[in-house]
Amino acid sequence: MKRTIANAALLVLAAALPARTFAETSAPNWLVDTMYGSGKINTVVVVVSVVLIGLGAWMFTLDRRLGRLERDQKSRP
Repeated sequence: MKRTIANAALLVLAAALPARTFAETSAPNWLVDTMYGSGKINTVVVVVSVVLIGLGAWMFTLDRRLGRLERDQKSRP
């Protein structure tokens, strides 16, 4: 299980590094005027973070359940 988590973390890191290379350096004017100006960008960041954390927790619990099922299956004759 530790190996799976390490592989997932490595995959996320490997995917994030090239994305930074292609990221736009300055935000478009409409984004600055609407999202940053009104403070809604904070809400968007929080909602996206909660969704990603929820997906990660769900995947973690699913991995644990599958591991438990696999161990039970192997122990049966």
